[in-house]
Amino acid sequence: MKIRAKLLLVIVPLLIFPLIFIGFTSYVSARSGITKVAKKFLSYKVTEMYKFCNRQVEILRDTGLINDDTYVNLAKKSAIDYADTIGLSKTGYFMGVNSKGDVIFPKLKDKNVVKYNFFQEMKKNKSGLIAFNYDNKDRTGYYLYFEPWDWYILLSEEDTVFYQDANNIKKQVAYTLVITLAFAIVLILLFVKKVTDPIDNVVDTMKDIITSNDLSKRVKVEYDDEIGYLATWFNRMIEDLETAYNQIKEYAYKSVLAKNSEERIRHIFQKYVPAEIIDEVLRTKGEQLLVGKKQVATILFSDIRSFTTISEKLSAEELVKSLNTYFNIMVNVIIEHKGTIDKFIGDAIMAIFGAPVKHEDDPLEAVLTGLNMIKNLHSFNKKQIALNRPPFKIGVGINTGEVVVGNIGSTQKLDYTCIGDAVNLASRLEGLTKMYGIPIIISQFTYEETKTQIDARELDSVRVKGKLKPVNIYQPLDKDINSEEKEAYLLFNEGINLYRNREFQKALNIFKKTYSLLKNDVPSSLYIDRCNELIKNPPGENWDGVYIAKTK
Repeated sequence: MKIRAKLLLVIVPLLIFPLIFIGFTSYVSARSGITKVAKKFLSYKVTEMYKFCNRQVEILRDTGLINDDTYVNLAKKSAIDYADTIGLSKTGYFMGVNSKGDVIFPKLKDKNVVKYNFFQEMKKNKSGLIAFNYDNKDRTGYYLYFEPWDWYILLSEEDTVFYQDANNIKKQVAYTLVITLAFAIVLILLFVKKVTDPIDNVVDTMKDIITSNDLSKRVKVEYDDEIGYLATWFNRMIEDLETAYNQIKEYAYKSVLAKNSEERIRHIFQKYVPAEIIDEVLRTKGEQLLVGKKQVATILFSDIRSFTTISEKLSAEELVKSLNTYFNIMVNVIIEHKGTIDKFIGDAIMAIFGAPVKHEDDPLEAVLTGLNMIKNLHSFNKKQIALNRPPFKIGVGINTGEVVVGNIGSTQKLDYTCIGDAVNLASRLEGLTKMYGIPIIISQFTYEETKTQIDARELDSVRVKGKLKPVNIYQPLDKDINSEEKEAYLLFNEGINLYRNREFQKALNIFKKTYSLLKNDVPSSLYIDRCNELIKNPPGENWDGVYIAKTK
């Protein structure tokens, strides 16, 4: 959207809404004032009629003819005639109705109005303003009850006449608003054009420079304001660009030679290392790789389960093809998530996240890598089955911690790799995936870095071989799990807490539920066995719920 349109969208509403508000307020105020005057007029006329009737009654009473029907009827006729003499419009008239609803005057299509709501309201209140519909026309009136003759005296006027002056004012206000807005919008358009034309000149000049590659063009500075400053600094920028362009041409040939060398390096390493790591190595000329250093990184180990059995079922050619296809898929997943392939150990893969280039989200990218490796494995296995080859099953272990990274080896052969307890723990976690029957296990250190972005269920507290301190382990959950599975995982976590609080029977009941809900869940099965054993043989006071892993 252009600036001109944006300015109009801001300015026009700021103008329209106050004008509409003022016009509406004026109309409401005028209508209210006119309505008050009109209502007072109705009230005055009805009161005059009431007084006339009352004087007739007083005359009859003073002359002693109050009970003489002939004179009473003459007095009533005189009152009716008086009603005709009061100045009214063509659509306004008096109506006299007795308490039975019989119309006394004037002659109407209905001789009795008891069925109408306005009559019921008059009977109820005896006097006041009233709005009603009669003969398919909305009317406004004022009425008084004259008790001596049992008359409800009603003077009403059609709403079209009653509110005629107010409606005329509304039309005048509307016409005034439309004319004012039209005039204002024309002025705004001229103003906006005046403001935005210099910006358009800058844009047009920029387009000309881009399309023609002519850095000699300049923007005309029209005003000494912010837009004028923009044009001035734009011209200075073009001057600097022209100078830089000439310098670039001077080094163009050298750059081409360097580029060819860089492309050869990229071609060699791009299959194993993300592009940004290659960029960093080229930038530093590999100097950072020569020096070992301590840093926090996330390590991922993956291994094909029962690979010996798979290799026995395939010929050497089929095995190599299957492995190459598998490695190609997994390496692409790792590189897509900014990981570095450290090494292939037979059928296993070791990857590093955070070295040599560190990112804030390395632990998260490592976990997402593991989840996507499992997803891609499903597609790979479909092709394996279609080729009458056995499917692969893998385990993935992920840990985050301090490692030593750098070139490690002999003078004849060096590997850029990482070593340390964090690496060993990642390898142990991959091994534990077999026992727990799940594809991915992450350590508590990785979980703490990713728990706000990834859902996970806590599996156990384990003391792995070679470690004195136990570590909590977790299974990261795919975001596509259904609500029933999510509920089961939450229930499993509740079971873990009961288990650690020595409430083994309650924990057993929960793990039986999760075993069923998660379709023969292996971790649930393990805890069912543990709970049964601990119920039979309760642990001592020093029992801490930690499982001791006896194998690597």
